[in-house]
Amino acid sequence: MQVQAIIPAAGAGLHHGESSARVLMSVGGRSLIRRTLEAFDRCPEITGITLLISQRNLLEVTRELESDGWRKAIDIHLGGERRQDSVRLGLLSLKKDPPDFVIVHDGARPLVSDDLIHAGLEAARQHGAATAAIPVHHTYKHVDSAGFVHGTVERADLMQVQTPQVFRYDWLLEAHEKAVRERIVVEDDAELIEKLGKLVKVFSGSSRNLKVVTREDALMVEALLAADPLCV
Repeated sequence: MQVQAIIPAAGAGLHHGESSARVLMSVGGRSLIRRTLEAFDRCPEITGITLLISQRNLLEVTRELESDGWRKAIDIHLGGERRQDSVRLGLLSLKKDPPDFVIVHDGARPLVSDDLIHAGLEAARQHGAATAAIPVHHTYKHVDSAGFVHGTVERADLMQVQTPQVFRYDWLLEAHEKAVRERIVVEDDAELIEKLGKLVKVFSGSSRNLKVVTREDALMVEALLAADPLCV
């Protein structure tokens, strides 16, 4: 079975003040993007890796990854303006020799484990589409533009979605093609699958599977690595 990892890391979906150069941020002595790619490179169930990167970071990331020791081929492509565009470009790059499944994972989540990847693949094999998620533990309020609370969100059936997200290749390609035709913009690929009328199975994510957006997030990852170097 062919399983391609698609790693969007072109800076799509950045919050105000963020820089796509964060993929080159040092985390525990190695760049963020190297750590993320290493997780998929060592996973025996992954047969190939597609990395989507921005034009401004292309040269530096390519140099960063020029080293011996990679088990799998890493195909580097330019990403799009949005994360959604980057994933679509990654899918199109595989169209001539499509894999059975694709596993989409944020380039800024370096602590993804073999167990998490395996759980996602098992769920997708059975259901066609799956996403990592963890329970919501905080309280959330509806707040108006003036800053006043107008209700509390019921959290009993809420989940915080993470990546990896795993899909049948043909499903996800169809979902992205539909999005282009109908000008659909979404937050993640699972939502595109939902809009096809298909079910997405949730599997247990991990509180360690942090997304590094700020330097403080990177320090948290470094602390986890220092406490347990094998935590991934």
